Amino acid sequence: MPKDRIIKLCDFIITCGFCAIVFLVPLIFNFALNTYSIFGPLREAVFRAILSLILAAYIAKIFIQGRINIKGGGKIFLFSFLLLVSCFISSLLSIQPHLSFWGSYERGQGFYCLANYWLFFILLILNLRDLKQVRRLIATAVMAGAAVSLYGLIQLGGLDPWLWRDKVSDTGRVFSSLGQPNFLGHYLVLIIPLSCYAWLFIARKFLVRFCFSLVVIAELICLVYTYSRAAWLGFLAAAALAIFFWLFQQGHRKIAWGFAGALVLAAALAIGINIVRPAPQGQVHAFNFVSRWTSMVDLQSGSNKLRLAYWQDALKEIRQASYQRLLLGYGPDTLAEVFIKYYRPDWAVYEVINTFPDRAHNWLFDTILSFGLAGLAAMLWFYAYFIYQVGKFLFGRAAKLREEVWLAVALVASLAAYCINNLFSFSLTTSFVYLFFILALLWFIISGRQEKEFSVKLTPVSKILIWLTLAVVAVLFFYSENFNPLMADYYYLQVKIEERKGDCRGVLDNMERAVDYYPSSVFYKEQYIFYGQSCFFAVPSQAGRLALRDNIEEQINSLESVESRYVSRLAVARAYASFGFYVNKAYYAKAQALYDKLFADYPYFLTFYQDFARMKVWQEDYAGAMQILKQAERLFPPLDHPQLNEDHKRQIKAEEANFYEIMGFASTQAKAYDQALKYYKMALALDPYRVTLYKNLADIHYLKGELDQAIALNQRGFMLNPADYHWPLALFLLYRDKQDLGRAREYLSQALKLAPENAELKKYQQELNSKN
Repeated sequence: MPKDRIIKLCDFIITCGFCAIVFLVPLIFNFALNTYSIFGPLREAVFRAILSLILAAYIAKIFIQGRINIKGGGKIFLFSFLLLVSCFISSLLSIQPHLSFWGSYERGQGFYCLANYWLFFILLILNLRDLKQVRRLIATAVMAGAAVSLYGLIQLGGLDPWLWRDKVSDTGRVFSSLGQPNFLGHYLVLIIPLSCYAWLFIARKFLVRFCFSLVVIAELICLVYTYSRAAWLGFLAAAALAIFFWLFQQGHRKIAWGFAGALVLAAALAIGINIVRPAPQGQVHAFNFVSRWTSMVDLQSGSNKLRLAYWQDALKEIRQASYQRLLLGYGPDTLAEVFIKYYRPDWAVYEVINTFPDRAHNWLFDTILSFGLAGLAAMLWFYAYFIYQVGKFLFGRAAKLREEVWLAVALVASLAAYCINNLFSFSLTTSFVYLFFILALLWFIISGRQEKEFSVKLTPVSKILIWLTLAVVAVLFFYSENFNPLMADYYYLQVKIEERKGDCRGVLDNMERAVDYYPSSVFYKEQYIFYGQSCFFAVPSQAGRLALRDNIEEQINSLESVESRYVSRLAVARAYASFGFYVNKAYYAKAQALYDKLFADYPYFLTFYQDFARMKVWQEDYAGAMQILKQAERLFPPLDHPQLNEDHKRQIKAEEANFYEIMGFASTQAKAYDQALKYYKMALALDPYRVTLYKNLADIHYLKGELDQAIALNQRGFMLNPADYHWPLALFLLYRDKQDLGRAREYLSQALKLAPENAELKKYQQELNSKN
């Protein structure tokens, strides 16, 4: 094949690859995992696979042409490379190097992913050649925005074909393929300025322009119904910047600067008035557009107050950080370990109880904590150079290149929206990809037409060696960091399915496959430990329990550092407690040491109080269990808190009921039956539909010889759970004890209808028939 045709083929692959990334990244989500997680690795894997294909085509093109063309000078490469190096050093010296390099399961934003964003940016810069190519990419981005918005409107109409964990009908907030309303809002404020540009300059025919106008309207509707205040502010910033530039270019410079000053003053006044004279407390804001808008500057309630708490804790951490951490940060994707130690009981008023952030939800604090002051300096240097070049372009020769200037304005508006949004949020894959996509397009516009050519002279042997090396590395990376994570995630889905079935054997088999496919993942090891220790009850033989213990210990020993990660410490503590109960009591001492350290490091976090108390019950130290649970009882926020909404109140009640149920069980084991009744009733007042509480109360009344009360409680439980044969079985036994064989026969018959093949029930039926 002639060289020219090969080069054209490479250019075609490169262009199609860029279009595929821009179109697919916002749309892809893990269709199989939508009820379990929105952060699966499918989107990242597709992005990296296409990017690898683009890189291969570009290298082939270089080898054939024997040269590299660089547009706009080399400073942009230098500054972006310094940014990449700072991220690498922060990852290398992170508190959890492996996690920082490869990224966490939940976010996946380690150095490896950040390096791919950088490569995407560089390849775009090197391959953008003309405005036609840019228009094609923008049109593709707008089509992706149309598809995302269409799915958002489908959700808004209640016609979503997929079952998500959070339904739009429950929350009123659309999230489309991004999986979360704030992430959708973040994406929309990036794409709306580009859609407006396409409507004005790319669409030439009436029908095309009409379609583009529908896309803009759909995007705006979805933006409103995300109810994302950060995204709304970002959109306002983008609109304000476009108005400012239009006024400036029309010669109304004083009006333009006055407009900008008025906006800044209005924002300062809105926030200042709220600080000096806060909004009245006493009721939770209704969830609608007006309330979300008016609560935007309310720093005394809701998620705003929680954000403020995160920022205060971030500032506290920065002030007390060591010189190394201040300079280089804790590493990307590790901030969960920073923020958990600041958890306070009142967080449950504004957020789901027992949850903590893994980001500060502020670009400045997240950058300093993740990458340190060195990383912040590299980032500011990079963006400052961009801002300088943009300013020169927009205010130097705007009148000569009208369409290109308005394209630059649209791109800058997107970046302004991104920056404002990230003052209150953070970015994941879609937002990062579009950030670097927009930066690359902007660089093409502002960097001028001049190109520098660098010759690449390689011998045929050198080319072959480079090709082989790159091919081997690419295949290994694709297999180990793209294919393997996808397979591990597939088996993790199977774990969730088997968990719903209650099949411990299936859970452990699939969890083992997930670990085998991705053995470097700390997440899957931790999950294996969690599931393994919870499945001991399903292993009937001691030999089987010993084998399970050995498998769990193998995963514990393979963890990078138990002490550096809260989840690892909790998983291992639970495992040792289960080993103590099912295998050897000597393990209790190891669990005790880990729980003591957890108490010392995270005194307000409620999760391990419950676990530790349960271990004390297993040890028959009922007084110790009660002491732990009473400590935890004081950590719950008051249910009459004026800012507590119904969802969070329900979650707190459920968690508090768990504690009272364990307190009731511990009191029952200690034969303090009146005290047990008290705690079970307290739990029932909080969660009246928890059927296990009716059974527990009934059993205590039975132990006290109060059969009528036991019967009444079992009847209530049967009403709540009519498909469980254990309820009519219990009622049969109680009526048999009362010598009321007629009622006993009635309930035994109902139990047999629910479980006709149950040998125990058939035995009771024979005994009952023999008395006739």
